[in-house]
Amino acid sequence: MATVVGNRLRAWHEVLDHTPELELWVHAPAWPELVAEAGRALGEQLVHGVLGRAAGGWRSVTVRSADRASLLTAWLNELLFHAEAEWWIPVEIGDVQASDTEIRARVRGAVVTEAPAPVRAAKRSAIRVREIAGWLEAHVRLEA
Repeated sequence: MATVVGNRLRAWHEVLDHTPELELWVHAPAWPELVAEAGRALGEQLVHGVLGRAAGGWRSVTVRSADRASLLTAWLNELLFHAEAEWWIPVEIGDVQASDTEIRARVRGAVVTEAPAPVRAAKRSAIRVREIAGWLEAHVRLEA
């Protein structure tokens, strides 16, 4: 169920973890909030649900693609790249500017001392974004 913050509904996600796939269902009232929530959901899964506190400064992350589903794929893959290469897990995502072809956001992460959970790159064919009753919903399948 969505959480009410002031007069606004807040984005939320749910995770279905079945071998060999990880499914993320992300819900938000607007595209920028969906992008941020998808990044947070991925971060939680990379550290098995136990996210630490963000450390260090903010990073600017920008990705571009042809449509929302492709863009969400590029966004998640960019975050996965940093997790695998640097063991840097996204914890806080802010100042999200998202159009149908570009995402710009500031991201703070936590450096972990153990390898992140093995999650393979997102594939465009495994991501669906749609509008339902005035909300956006993304269904993301990742190989775990």
